[in-house]
This record gives sequence, structure tokens and C-alpha cells, in this order.
Amino acid sequence: MAERGRAIVLWTVAVALAGCTLDASATLDAQAPAPDMRPPDLDFAPRPDLAVVPDDGPHNACGDTNPTCEAYVVGPPFALQGDPQPNPLELDTNLKRDQAGALVIDGASLPPFDKLWLATPAGLSVDGSVSKLDQGSVREVARYRTVTCYSRRGGSTAACDGTTGCCSLDDWQRYQARKTMMTQPGHEPVQRTVNLPSATAVDWSGDAFVANRGEQGQSSVTKIAGDRSRCLDRNRNGRLDTSEDTDGNGIIDVDCNGNAVWDNLDDVGKKPCTNGLAQEFYGEDDECLLWTTNTFATRATGRALALAAADFRSTSVWAGSGGYGQFVRLSGATGLTMDDVQLPQQCYPGTGPYSAVVDRAGILWSAELGAGRLCYFDTANSKNVGSARDPQWGAATAVGVAVDRDLDIWVGGDVARYTPDRSNGFKNLGNGWWTRIEALHGAGIAADVRASPDHFVWSCRNNDTLVGIRASALPRRKQDVMVPLDDHWPVIHAPCYGVGVDSDQNLWAVPQGEYTTRASVDGSGKVTQPDVGGPTVGDNFCPAGDSCALGGVDTISDFTGYGLRNLTSPLSGGYSVVLNSHCLDRPGAPDTLWRRIEWQADLPAGTAITVRYLAGYAPPTNLAWITSAIGYTSSPIDLGPGDTGGSLRLYIQLSTLDPAVTARLLGLTAHAECIGG
Repeated sequence: MAERGRAIVLWTVAVALAGCTLDASATLDAQAPAPDMRPPDLDFAPRPDLAVVPDDGPHNACGDTNPTCEAYVVGPPFALQGDPQPNPLELDTNLKRDQAGALVIDGASLPPFDKLWLATPAGLSVDGSVSKLDQGSVREVARYRTVTCYSRRGGSTAACDGTTGCCSLDDWQRYQARKTMMTQPGHEPVQRTVNLPSATAVDWSGDAFVANRGEQGQSSVTKIAGDRSRCLDRNRNGRLDTSEDTDGNGIIDVDCNGNAVWDNLDDVGKKPCTNGLAQEFYGEDDECLLWTTNTFATRATGRALALAAADFRSTSVWAGSGGYGQFVRLSGATGLTMDDVQLPQQCYPGTGPYSAVVDRAGILWSAELGAGRLCYFDTANSKNVGSARDPQWGAATAVGVAVDRDLDIWVGGDVARYTPDRSNGFKNLGNGWWTRIEALHGAGIAADVRASPDHFVWSCRNNDTLVGIRASALPRRKQDVMVPLDDHWPVIHAPCYGVGVDSDQNLWAVPQGEYTTRASVDGSGKVTQPDVGGPTVGDNFCPAGDSCALGGVDTISDFTGYGLRNLTSPLSGGYSVVLNSHCLDRPGAPDTLWRRIEWQADLPAGTAITVRYLAGYAPPTNLAWITSAIGYTSSPIDLGPGDTGGSLRLYIQLSTLDPAVTARLLGLTAHAECIGG
């Protein structure tokens, strides 16, 4: 075999996925401009630079005495796309080699997430806007309307005629027609007034999504580019007409000409800004507003919003209807409606879905406003829906929902932790256990992943204090328990309703009134109390101490993207490798039996390596198999008698809960032997 160039073909043909599960349907969005997840046709010519190591001895690594047992070695060093002579079929994401040649997560390659996106339902009218706040400077850097008339070619502020004018990108009726393979009707008009924006969410690239309630009218979701490079010069005037703080005072002026009308290009063209500077707010003309999609039928009241990331470039946007107890999934890339979920009747006896979060297992959890059921469904198989049992003390009361690093679910209101029973996959999720924090009645809820042994869950108490629950220290029992409010838990004194954690793990108190406030919190949870509404410097409006007065904020969702990056889809990278057996090169072309996969790794606390595999006679043409493949987190994997075929596809994921540390994959070996022939 050596003189015949015994070698394997090692192709890296897939991108890394951000979560522990894959939203496989992201590969099926035929109209999406997102990257094609399907690998090209594979050429199985041998690679002489990658050697096959023979296994000698009476009892070989395959567990028997078959003399054909061979070891297929992957790294170190691991080939990467950034190499001087990369394999054109290799597409890795968020990975690099360290000095020893081991495979590690490349956190530096990810875009920063240092902005807050806060829904402000009030304004010069009740149309509402989204404020973009810089976490470092505590200054408002941009403000946007929450709908656009320019989702489609031919968009304008004229009335929508189904094709041109102020039309939505997609809507419920067009989605229903596609589901039943019927002709799609014309596009619906965008509701331009009384949108009352509510929840916001931030994806891996820093783009934001906002849910418009549209009470008594039409709910919708709008996508806003987080970086100017993704905005569109629609009017082709050679510049981007988009919001920015042109006078540098830390606040966006939405009415620079003082005529009591929100600015847009036409308004300021007729009456220029009184300060002689460029306008700071562009309304529906803003070229960083990418699209608006109508959600549900009319009078649905859109409120809940959560993201599930298939990878760093493909995001599923789940929007909930308070009126109908439904969720829809929008493609984050295209804005098209891709799926819908009907919750059980017990999940929306009152306000319906008010808040939502997706955990690492791909389960979306949703809660009503006030007393009601905690409900859930599988984002990878949306027909699987359920509701958690009520705690022993009565219905749970929620104002917000969050997931922590232990995969427990938290609700605001009467603050409580729900620990799902994950012993039997989806089937037993509703049979878990509740832990109630006595005397803690709050609003908003957010979890952190501090590097210390402790992690905290934060909720707003009495609209004026953030309480940091030392979640890692709470008892874990398979029964409902009440625990007292601990006077030693950290507190932050600031007006609040919503709660957020930023990329520095500082806390943000977001009130429904004026002062949005940042509080510094160190790694152990020690708080430096903020200066709320303190003095400004020079002509600045923000920062005012540690605050910025935005007014009318109403946001209890993951408005920083911290939850998505650290708890829904922890920082990760991956490697997809196709190994080809040489058994077909032998006389009689015997079949291949894959027997064993083993790897060596360095795993600091909070890190993991997960390996999935699929054996067959040709590598799969897409990544959908990952959703059904078992993920193994410890080496070795002993393969079964059905794992036959000339190809072995491996998907190796590295993940961490702490951006400061990484898992290290030192090397991987697969063993196979020839049978039959």
C-alpha cells in the first residue's frame, strides 16, 4: 500500500455553526442571497501529503485482528482556508491554529457587538423608532424609523399597489399561498403609523431586528444594518443617507428644522436644518433600513422576538403574535417567512407571547405578560410544541424570559427559574422543576456568563433596582422550591424595566421613562454604582453621568446580542471533514467498516468539543444530517456495524462560554477496516 501512495482525501467542505444544533432549513431558502451551504462536487483523487498510518499487532485499534485496519489522521497542523495554498474546497469559519498547530476558536475574527438597540414607541408621533446607543461612550449614535417603504425594487412612499409603492417585502397571505403552492397575491402595504415598536434582537454580524406591535393594525419586523458596509445607496446619489450624530452632542435630533415633523429627505429638502449641519435622522428614507416584512394577519399584536443562528451568517428570526398565539420564522438574510408555529391554547389565554428566548438546544421558550404558562417549541422541528407545568404555588408570572448557562429558563415578574427535564429529549421538557426567589417581584430578566465560578441572573425590582441573583449557588433539586432573597446579592440602583448585559459584562438598566443607565460590574459580580442623570460635559446631552436620556424606551428583549452570542449560540467554530477509505483500491474492492473515532483535546472549564459523524458511500450534499446526528463530547466514539461505506463525514465543533478561553483540538484519528470483497 505504501508504494501505491496510501493516502486519504481530506476535504474541509463546510462552515462552522454557531450553536449545538443546526437550523437545517437555512440551507433550503432558495431565494436567499446567503452563502450556498452545499459543497461542490468532490474529486476523490488522493492527497499524497496526508499519510495513512498502519495499525500493527494482533489486537489493532479497530478492536480485532483484521490486517487492513488503518488510521486516518487529521491534524496537527490543521489545514485552514487562510493558508498560502488553501484547498479550494475548504471553508472554515472562526477557527485558527495556535503555535503548536492545534485548532482553536478565533474570537478576534468576529465582528464586535458594542451597541444597544432600544425600541422607543413614542416620539413626535406614536410611530416609534429604534435608538442605537454606544456602550462605551453612553452616547446615542443613530436613530431609525422601524419600517421602510424600500424593501423592494420600485419602493416609494406612494400607496402600495401590490407591486410598487410602500409595500412590505413579505406577508402572511403570500406565505400561506407558498405553503399551499398557490399563486401569491400582491404585496401588502406597510403600516406607517402607530407601529409601537417593542422587542429588538441583534444577530452575530451586529445587524438588528425590531418587532412592531402594530396594535389594532398590522404587525411587522424590520431589519436594520449594524454597519454602513451593509447599507444600500438606493437613490444612487453617491452617499449613504443614514442616521448619525453629525453635531457630536451624543443625541440624535429627529427634527432638525423645528417644524414638529420627523425629518426625512423631502422634509429637510424643503426646510433645511436650523443649525446648518447635515440632518441626523432620515425616517423611512434611511438607507440602513433593509426591509420590512408584515407578520401574521391583522390585529395580531407583534411582541416577542428571538433569534436562532444556524451559523454566523444565517439567522432565523422568530416573531410572536400576542393575539393569535403564533410564531413565524423569517429568514434573517431575505426577510421571507419560512415557517409558522401554533402554540397550544393554554399558552395564550391573555396577552399571548410577550417575550421569547432560544436555548442552545434550539428550543424556543415563550412567556405571557403576567400569569400564564411557560411554553416552548423545537425550532428545528416546529411541529413539536409544549408547555411547562405550573409550579406548585400557582401559575408563573412573567415579565420577560431568559436562559442561563446551565440551560435553565428564567422568568421575570415573580422571578423564578425553570429547570427543564432534558432526560428524554423534547418529550419531557415540560416536566421540570421550579425555583422561586421569594419576595422578588421584578420586570425584565437577563443572564450573564462571568468568568468567576459564579454567574448571575439580573432582574429589575420596583422599577428602581437591579438585583443580581447568584444563580450558580441556588440549590438544584428535582422538586419545586422557594429560596429567600439574599441580602448579599449585588444590587444596582437605577430606574429600570428592561435589563441587558453588554460585551464587557456590564449591566444596563432600561426604564420606560428617561435615563438608560450603564453600571460597571466586575468578574466576581462586584458593582460600581452608576451616576444616574449626572452632569454633562460641554454641549453634550449624553452621557449624563452614566446615563443617556432617550425617553419612552420599552425593551425587555436581548437588545445587546449578548444572549445570542453567549447563551443561545455560544462562541464556537467548526470543521467538517470528509475522509475516504482506500478499501476500494484493494483487489475485489471490499467495503469499508468504520470502527472508531478518537481525538485529543485541551478543554478548560466552560469549553467543549463536540463530534458528529455520518458514514456512507458518498459524502452528503448538504449539512442537514447534522440535525439528526448524535453529538459526542468525549473520546473515543466506538462505531457500530452499520457504519459502512467509502466515506466518513465528520463535523467537529469547538465552543466556549467564556470568550477569554478556547477549546484546543490537538488531533483526531478515525479507524477503518476493509470487509468482504
